[in-house]
Amino acid sequence: MATDSDDLQGAWRVFIETAARLQTMLDDDLRAGTGMSLADYSVLLILHESEGGRLRMRDLAHRMVFSTSRLSYQVDAMVKRGWLQRERATEDRRGSYAVLTEEGRSAFRSAARDHHQCVDALFFSALRPSDGRELRAVMERLAAHLDTIHPRTQET
Repeated sequence: MATDSDDLQGAWRVFIETAARLQTMLDDDLRAGTGMSLADYSVLLILHESEGGRLRMRDLAHRMVFSTSRLSYQVDAMVKRGWLQRERATEDRRGSYAVLTEEGRSAFRSAARDHHQCVDALFFSALRPSDGRELRAVMERLAAHLDTIHPRTQET
């Protein structure tokens, strides 16, 4: 007979393995269809949804759950592709902004159509609406728990 501990251990294993598998499949699909990585797409999505298509680097690192150096490398690669530009923060001269370019907006729009189809095929089509509500509630509870144990820091 399975115990609560067995159920939690089993849930952990399925979660970690399925999350890694899903991210790999999404990344592979994006790379094959658009030449961009899932990390590229995530940066473009966050900036696309941000006011003016711009966000402080520290805030973008926070949203991406990236270290400052990892985000800097990611943004530099995207600047080289013409998808982003960097702007100094004039209000305090300490930080900088990542800014979505028109070329970046176009690349995002193009990738979003195919990416949505892939997400639909790999994720949405396997779940019922009630699964989404339950999964969201569990993940929000887990995120809040993580924030109490290890709050994300705001780096400049």
